[in-house]
Amino acid sequence: MIPYMQGAHPYLLHGGSTGVLILHGLTATPAEPRWLGDHLHTAGYTVCGMRLAGHGTDHRALARIRWEDWAASAFDGYYLLSSLVDRVVIIGHSMGGVVAMALASDERIDVSALVLLAAPAEFESRTVKMAHWLQHVLRYTDQTDKSPFVPLLKAEQARRGEPVLGRVRYDLWASRAVAELNEMTDYAYEHLPNVTAPTLLVYSRKDETIPYANMAKIQARIGAQTVETHTLEMSGHILPQDVERETVFETVESFLQRIGAHA
Repeated sequence: MIPYMQGAHPYLLHGGSTGVLILHGLTATPAEPRWLGDHLHTAGYTVCGMRLAGHGTDHRALARIRWEDWAASAFDGYYLLSSLVDRVVIIGHSMGGVVAMALASDERIDVSALVLLAAPAEFESRTVKMAHWLQHVLRYTDQTDKSPFVPLLKAEQARRGEPVLGRVRYDLWASRAVAELNEMTDYAYEHLPNVTAPTLLVYSRKDETIPYANMAKIQARIGAQTVETHTLEMSGHILPQDVERETVFETVESFLQRIGAHA
């Protein structure tokens, strides 16, 4: 049995009658959007931070995963929450947003609201598009984060009195996983017209991983009648941990209150 990376465990925080399922991004863990989960729990929500299949253990695990396994992890979280609460909200960051879109488009489940944080609509990167073939010649790539975001994150972890772990994620990325993400994004985008739950889209103009234009693409295709958007001006890609994180937390909570998804 492969143990979790430090800080990578899933969590369930018991609260009120509205449950919030929070899904993390590719190679990341529930730690990345955890502060958002804590904020919503303090506001009275029941919160489940799922660990998607292949994450938070060993980077080689992602080379054996298909995107349907990520969807299955999210379904597990949904059914766990729905057994405890009256309604379920799904929040997804980055790849977690793709998984969230796929779930919300499934007519077998009832999603009260959907929140997408920097989720891709499609990928223009040639490398991502070629990952299906690249996996056969280059199984892993080094994606160590050497950006100024990491020391800022560590400083905030120290300020909060938490273990100073930096980013709890894999530095080596499986090309197979990138190919699966590309395939799942195509599926989710195709099925966006089936998404009818009230939706909030939060994106940053300075996000170099998922360009800001993705928000308009999702807004134009989604089937929901209620779609709100919020633009960040200073954050990079990791919206739940970057410099405007408190704005993200408050924006999400206010949206849920406005549409009647009270804790």
